[in-house]
Amino acid sequence: MMEFLNNFFSTSEFIPHGHCYLWKPGLVWLHLVSDVLTGLAYYSIPVMLVYFVRKRRDMPFGRIFLMFSIFIVACGTTHLMDVWTLWHPSYWLSGLLKAITAFVSVLTAIELVPLMPQALALPSPAQLEAANYQLAKEIAERIRTEEVLRESEQRWQLALRGNNDGIWDWNLKTNEVFFSPRWKEMLGYEDNEISNHLDECLTRVHSDDLNWVIQAVLDHFAQKTPFYITEYRALCKDGTYKWILDRGQALWDEDGNVVRMAGSHTDITDRKQVEETLNSLLNQLESKVEERTAELTKINESLQIEITERQRIEEALRESEQRFRAAFHQAAVGIAHVAIDGSWLLVNQKLCDILGYTLEELELLTFQDITHPEDLNINLKYVDQILADNIQTYSMEKRYFRKDHSIVWVNLTVSLMREPSGEAKYFISVVEDISERQAAQRERQQWEEQIKASLLEKEVLLKEIYHRVKNNLQVISSLLNLQSAYIKDKDDLVIFQQSQQRIASMALVHEKLYQSQDLARINFGEYIRDLVASLFTAYEVNEDAISLRINTDDRVYLGLDTAIPCSLIIHELVSNSLKYAFPQGSNGSINIEIKRTINHDLTLIVSDNGIGLPPNFDLKKLASLGWELVDALTDQLGGNISITGATGVECQVTFPLP
Repeated sequence: MMEFLNNFFSTSEFIPHGHCYLWKPGLVWLHLVSDVLTGLAYYSIPVMLVYFVRKRRDMPFGRIFLMFSIFIVACGTTHLMDVWTLWHPSYWLSGLLKAITAFVSVLTAIELVPLMPQALALPSPAQLEAANYQLAKEIAERIRTEEVLRESEQRWQLALRGNNDGIWDWNLKTNEVFFSPRWKEMLGYEDNEISNHLDECLTRVHSDDLNWVIQAVLDHFAQKTPFYITEYRALCKDGTYKWILDRGQALWDEDGNVVRMAGSHTDITDRKQVEETLNSLLNQLESKVEERTAELTKINESLQIEITERQRIEEALRESEQRFRAAFHQAAVGIAHVAIDGSWLLVNQKLCDILGYTLEELELLTFQDITHPEDLNINLKYVDQILADNIQTYSMEKRYFRKDHSIVWVNLTVSLMREPSGEAKYFISVVEDISERQAAQRERQQWEEQIKASLLEKEVLLKEIYHRVKNNLQVISSLLNLQSAYIKDKDDLVIFQQSQQRIASMALVHEKLYQSQDLARINFGEYIRDLVASLFTAYEVNEDAISLRINTDDRVYLGLDTAIPCSLIIHELVSNSLKYAFPQGSNGSINIEIKRTINHDLTLIVSDNGIGLPPNFDLKKLASLGWELVDALTDQLGGNISITGATGVECQVTFPLP
């Protein structure tokens, strides 16, 4: 072994490496300096790598860095050994160092092969920079979120202290409920008087409300409703109940199980009291609203009809305006635009035909030049009024002088066009030739005057006839009166007096017709009053004993053919009441009513509150001239009669109006 070491470190067998360079100083120094500097560089690099690995304990692949350091130190040693062998030929030692360097190099290369994919997977500097930027951004966002959470927590605490509503938070895992101080205060409790348990809330819910409260919670847990909301009565510390509006929102986990629920309590007792008060008012208003809705529906329908009609009218007006513009020069009447001073600005052909001038000739004239002097002043007064805005338009009949100096009658209609500022712009005149109408009107006036004269003669003649008939009836009545003076039999005398009264009632009809403005009809209500007054006088009725009430429609007018039968019926019925209804001067009343029916018939009712009719009364079998006359006159009128007489007598006659 010693021999091997002696041979290994022996330098006598070889020549120094410098002999190869022929000991040329320049060549020796070149290799010397190069190897020394390379060796020093190789020794400094591992020092830096080892320092880096020790400072960066988190650095991956630390072992490969150490192997690189050993490899680089070995390489540097071989360069320093080349400097040694320039003068000392220890080639076995130099070869050993190179063998060690080769071994470390191969081992490092082998170790580097499996690490290469991992090294390639390491992020690039750009990726590291982007990751660092994103990390910084997330850190800033987390800081901001934490700040927001702190502020939210502060606001939550502030809301709990300042909110008028009670707050609750229910942890379903522990069945514990957080009640805010306001929640407890709302029910009259101090903060330490209610424990944080669900039963504290449920036991205070009114028994009638508990079921729907639980059902509302279950519906929300089953996600049938997006929110939990209900109203119920809660028991207060003093034994009274308050109405509470309870609202909440649940929180579900990933498996769909409810883990938490939070909400608020609001005291709505005052609102409930107001609602109860309003409910009664609303019930009263509903009927009025329905009535008003029905009215508004009718009004809306009416308005819709009116709007449709107005739209139709506006459309018709637009079409009319278009037709007017298109037919201006072909119009059947004269149309002109006239300046304020009276000169003709624009005229159509019809106006030229009416006046006999050409368009050019009229434009040289004014309307004053061709207006008849007797009509000019009236025309100018209208012009002043329309310029003063006292009237919007005027129409008059006037005369123009034609070009041949003849006169033409026209109907002139004038309106004024104004500027937006209100200043007068020009007149629009519509001129219609009415010469033929004027001639026809003069002829008609003459004809009407003849008719009026003829009617006046007939009216005088008819009045004279009524007057003479009335006088003749009065003569007959007077003759009967004179004849009655010679009658000794009382029954005959009564017959004469009744006939005299009937004739007087007919004479009264003719007198009313004579006095009426309408010679064909009389006001029958007024006639009844006069007729009954004459009967009361004839029978010497005491008005304090027998009262009379007349209810008639003043608008009932009857002709001669209807008035006379109707008057005789009233005469007979009132006479019967005066003679038979009130024996021995007893008191009572007689009522007369005449009215129209829904069928436009006339109903006459004569009634009294006297002794009434006998039980076996039959109008058809009764041998009485008065009742036979009433029945016959009713048939003459084409009506029907009904008589009732259980208490007093009521006779009702209904007949059609002519």
